[in-house]
Amino acid sequence: MYGVVLIAIIAVMGGAIAYIGDKLGTKVGKKKLSIFGLRPKHTSIIVTIVTGILISAITLGFMTAVSWDVRTALFGMEELKAELVSLNNEVDSKSNELERSRAALETKTTEYVAISAKVKDTAERLAQIMVELDEVAAERDKAADALSLLQSDYSLAQRDLAKYQGDIKNLQAIKKELDSRIAGLNTKMNELNTAKTALQSDVDRLNDLTVSLKKGLQSVREGTVVFRTGEVLSTSVVAGGKSLEATTSSLGEAVYKTNAQILDKLGVSDKKLEVLWIARSEFDQAAALIAETNQPVIVRISTVGNTVYGEPVIGRLELFPNHLVYNKGAVVYSEVADASGNAQQAEETVMVFLQKVNAAAVNQGILPDPIQGTVGSMSGSQLFEIVNRVKRYSGKVELTAAAKTDTYTAGPLQIEIRIKSAL
Repeated sequence: MYGVVLIAIIAVMGGAIAYIGDKLGTKVGKKKLSIFGLRPKHTSIIVTIVTGILISAITLGFMTAVSWDVRTALFGMEELKAELVSLNNEVDSKSNELERSRAALETKTTEYVAISAKVKDTAERLAQIMVELDEVAAERDKAADALSLLQSDYSLAQRDLAKYQGDIKNLQAIKKELDSRIAGLNTKMNELNTAKTALQSDVDRLNDLTVSLKKGLQSVREGTVVFRTGEVLSTSVVAGGKSLEATTSSLGEAVYKTNAQILDKLGVSDKKLEVLWIARSEFDQAAALIAETNQPVIVRISTVGNTVYGEPVIGRLELFPNHLVYNKGAVVYSEVADASGNAQQAEETVMVFLQKVNAAAVNQGILPDPIQGTVGSMSGSQLFEIVNRVKRYSGKVELTAAAKTDTYTAGPLQIEIRIKSAL
């Protein structure tokens, strides 16, 4: 619209200037005017030419004054061309960048597709891991429940542990019952024949041992009892919970050492002589019981009857659980007694106190000697010293027996007696 208006203005101005120039030329021609001494005709031509020049000049001047585009076309064409070239170059550069961007976009798109596939695969793996995690959590819960049950069972086992002593003491009764059951198996011919063969073998072995012992003894006093009924020959501790073979070996070693002790006591020079006889069935049963017990077991070998010189020692195995009864320094028994400074009364007081200490230790679980009923021993010098210490007091005196060392069921109990005034 702006260009149409500009053309209309230029047309009107050109027409007006042409009209004025024509009138001016006609007027000059009619008046026969002369410029620079020229003929009127030539002067009219010059006026017409000048008028045309003025038309062009005025038109361009007006267009230049009015239109920025005309000014740019007249005076800024070179700059415009240079700018156009620069813009074209920039357009080419941007086009190249656009192509590179498109290529990069395609690359990124490919990478995005690959990453999307990887993310999808990772999501699937994550879902699988979550499923496995749920399974592991379920297994963990089951393990926790099992652990809780195991702890509960362990607590029950600890509570039942105190009952083991009485249970082990009943093993002898159980053994007798088992022996009676074995005796009642007469109807089972195969077992009866096996037992008969084993019994005959034991009898033959016993006869051989009797002959060998009679030959091996250098000095014999006929009719002299060397071991009384129930006398303890040896006390040892065998670890429980091991294989039957290992338990049998450990138990056999305990029997072998007891046999060696008997030979030393009898003064027999032939150390290979077997003087201790224990029934094979009793030995096997004891080994099986020890192997099934998950704690140390006291094995006490004692005599079945009186033994005289020239006869083999018939022994039996007694099993007891071995556990800690007293820690070092623990008080075994304490009481307050009267002390008058009299030696005889002091001795009686100490002896009665020691008997009470022995009874307290037996009640607590320490195995006493089956013949003497004691759980320990004290030298005469120690007893004399304690009596003298009690004799120094008069009035009420407090006697306290404490364990010198950690003491187990097998014993023996070693005590330290503390004496102080009870006032």
